[in-house]
Amino acid sequence: MSPNSWACTFYFKKGWWLCMSRNPELDSLKQRERAAFWRKQEVFQRYKEAKDRASTSYDAMQSAWGERCLAREEMNREFEVMQRANDNYRKVWDEYGRIRDYNNSRIESLRHEADREHEMMKDCFDQASAAYEYGNKAEASIYASEGHEHKDHRDELNEEVRTLIQEIQDAKANAQYHAPKIDSSAFHSAKERFESAKSRHESAQAEFKNLKTERDRLKAEFDSAQKEHIRLKEEFQRKLEEVKENNKRERERTLDKAGVRWSERDDAKIVKKADGTTQVYHGGIGKGDGYGHGHTALDQFGNKTYERDAFKEHGKQNYTEEKTGNWTKLERGIIGDDHEVTFALGVGKRSGQTLIADGFLNKREFRAGHNHYGDNDKSRFPDEPSRIEDSSRHKNDNHYTGPGH
Repeated sequence: MSPNSWACTFYFKKGWWLCMSRNPELDSLKQRERAAFWRKQEVFQRYKEAKDRASTSYDAMQSAWGERCLAREEMNREFEVMQRANDNYRKVWDEYGRIRDYNNSRIESLRHEADREHEMMKDCFDQASAAYEYGNKAEASIYASEGHEHKDHRDELNEEVRTLIQEIQDAKANAQYHAPKIDSSAFHSAKERFESAKSRHESAQAEFKNLKTERDRLKAEFDSAQKEHIRLKEEFQRKLEEVKENNKRERERTLDKAGVRWSERDDAKIVKKADGTTQVYHGGIGKGDGYGHGHTALDQFGNKTYERDAFKEHGKQNYTEEKTGNWTKLERGIIGDDHEVTFALGVGKRSGQTLIADGFLNKREFRAGHNHYGDNDKSRFPDEPSRIEDSSRHKNDNHYTGPGH
């Protein structure tokens, strides 16, 4: 990892400081989780607004339904009033019709009989006149008397006709008084108000149905967004715990390399620098980097370059590595993809030679075993091969096993 790709995030847990390097996968997961969170929030806001609109529309629909019910009740009342009026109208006018029809039938019969009596009266009076002219006064008197009987009977019949006609007229007047022509305007007005209320309710109902559909769609979209956010959040948390655990192990390895006492580890503070070096502060009062703290510095390969115990003096005596003799100070690196090595390069008369061993080692470990490569000094070892690694002393070295060993 290049120095510019380093950044440190500190986590304080159970009294100790943990410095975590930036993890691209963790950063990506966090970005996706935050994007999902804001997506969920944005959908929730739209869902809430749609829910409020649907709720307002529902209240309007219910209000319109109430008005429709009241209008229907009023229309029904007016219809019942009109029906009762119709029933009374039919009853009264049916009675009038019965009287009229009966009386008209009786009048027709009486008038026919009266006409017959009138003709019989005329016939009797004619016969009486003829008998009288012939001097038959007795017969004339009899015919005259019969004519008067027919006349009286005719008049009685006509009087009965007049009575029946008056009954019809009285019955009609009574019907007109008790059952006047029905006024249905109140019912029709109530019906118009009901139709208007019905139309308003159906319109409000259609609007609520559309808003409810939109609300339900956004609710499903919100549920999906929330599920995705929870999934990414849990995935991020799992990765975070994994990274924390890895960094915790790295912390322990760093403290091991720094040689920090167990009594000073809980609150030790580790700081990784951009150049790949590591600073470890430990043993201070109250916290690892508190007053009087110790300080250990590791190079990018984990080797101590500075070591000062707590409450010890500052100074150059605390530096641990310098160039010595014919070799550079120990360096650490990686050969190939992941083969860690510790090495030193020859200088002066050792120029062109290399000491190398597997792993990141300290001085003691490196001196205990390493491979030696380079041109042999034939003036000193005339009988040995030209390459040191092929010499009898080093040809069986196996401290470096990486590429080209």
